[in-house]
Amino acid sequence: MQEFDIDPGYIRDPWFQGFVTKNEAKYRRFYENSLHRGKAYIPLFKDLLSSGGLSHLFIYMSMTESGFKSTAKSSKQAAGLWQFMAATARRFHLEVDKNRDERYDPIASTRAATEYLQTLYRMFGKWYLVMMAYNCGEGRLQRAIRRAGTDDFATLMDERRAYLPKETRNYLRKILLLSMMGEKIKNSPKQQDRKIRQEILPDSETLVTIYGGTTLEKIAEMLRMNVGRLAKLNPHLAGGHLGEEIGLTQIFIPADRLPYYRAYYTPPTLAQIYRRKHYAKLIAHIVRPKETLRSIARHYHATPLDLVIANELPDTTLHPGMLLMVPVTKAYYENHLRF
Repeated sequence: MQEFDIDPGYIRDPWFQGFVTKNEAKYRRFYENSLHRGKAYIPLFKDLLSSGGLSHLFIYMSMTESGFKSTAKSSKQAAGLWQFMAATARRFHLEVDKNRDERYDPIASTRAATEYLQTLYRMFGKWYLVMMAYNCGEGRLQRAIRRAGTDDFATLMDERRAYLPKETRNYLRKILLLSMMGEKIKNSPKQQDRKIRQEILPDSETLVTIYGGTTLEKIAEMLRMNVGRLAKLNPHLAGGHLGEEIGLTQIFIPADRLPYYRAYYTPPTLAQIYRRKHYAKLIAHIVRPKETLRSIARHYHATPLDLVIANELPDTTLHPGMLLMVPVTKAYYENHLRF
């Protein structure tokens, strides 16, 4: 409770106790099924949430949203592990178009969700308000607080006064129940709980880095596996094409295919790019505020992938003041840079 800024005494709330009594068995099954689907995501989510300054308990928020089903899509067209609407996804820098939908990307969507949750926290100042706003919307929560005359958790959750939609009230109760259930199972000596704990660690899928300019079909051929199975593991790559504009990304592959990846996957080298694109020189560029790999590459008639490889970047995150080496053609150098 305290992790979410909730008074621990809320556990004795009669409405919450009634919710637990009515739903405990059902959500126990939901919890176990979610773990089976999401065991590959859980360590990843913990790392991304912690690095974003959030409690690991927000894992249960994603579980509530999607049941860790990466292909989840609601009737309202919210999608992915964090159930982003397209407009909100784009607001937090996720690509959503006919070729790529990063709402289904576990890494990109979790980073976006972390940024969104931190944004909501700056607006509302309490973590339970963040979860409420995530479910019902910022404006709807602000109106509820004005009506109630307070942002007190128990008041906003009152069933009779219904300041918040019933869906939102039950959404908070479900997160609390699942998190209490999960944290209890972590330390439970029961045999069935020990079995669940053993299944949390990912052993069937693993993440690997792939450079743009290829397709899932080519990767599947390299891994000696069926492309349909690979596509099912990576629903965020609509159409199976990893364009050069992506730069580099991470994809899930079956753990038993990892030896093939290590043996046969060779990222393109700068020399290969030079030959293919007729680059002649490397020039220095100081990153300015709000610049991205894409905007810099576009300015120099290059691609984000070229910059990633030329600078051996571990990811596509840039910081103002950062020095980048940019490959340019002889014609570009003579027309734009030569003094």
